[in-house]
Amino acid sequence: MLSTNTIFERKVSVIEPKPCTIEAIYEMDNEAFEYFCDSLMENHSFISDLNKYMYVDSAGVIHGLLALNTESGDGILDSQGYDYARYTAFMPNAKEYVDKQISLVAEQIVKDAIQMSDECEYAFDCESAEKHYELLVTDDNGIGIILLHKLQECEEFSDIEIEDDVFYLKLKEEFKIEQTISEPTMQM
Repeated sequence: MLSTNTIFERKVSVIEPKPCTIEAIYEMDNEAFEYFCDSLMENHSFISDLNKYMYVDSAGVIHGLLALNTESGDGILDSQGYDYARYTAFMPNAKEYVDKQISLVAEQIVKDAIQMSDECEYAFDCESAEKHYELLVTDDNGIGIILLHKLQECEEFSDIEIEDDVFYLKLKEEFKIEQTISEPTMQM
């Protein structure tokens, strides 16, 4: 059976999806998520704490906070920057989407670490994560924690530490690629 949750609207003449970027994620269990869903017009401290991530940019892209139910996988995207959920979108199966996107970034980080590591060590900071991996990682937006958990699942790393917004990754020896310097070839 193919089951999911959704919101139906009556007699909608056109559906106009809006481009959006998830800038922050707040994870919660089913009970907290249900409470949030039942009290969208009330102030919530997690929205207040993360409202700097909610705005519409000059290109019209909506940037928002995803309240994510870690049990059902559903989410609610909020984009207005108030202390309550003023402008929202229900996102069924959002956790699956988030997990997939962050897994793709983690896979690229593994490839980069193997290709570019020096003595089995690789590091990147939050700014380069946004620039090179197109993933906003900050100390408070929830995305960094999810990325850390994905990287910890990778068999290629023996140790991962975060210090001052820098991810330090240590590759296991068996994944290190020996860097060889080739001699220039002379042709006659």
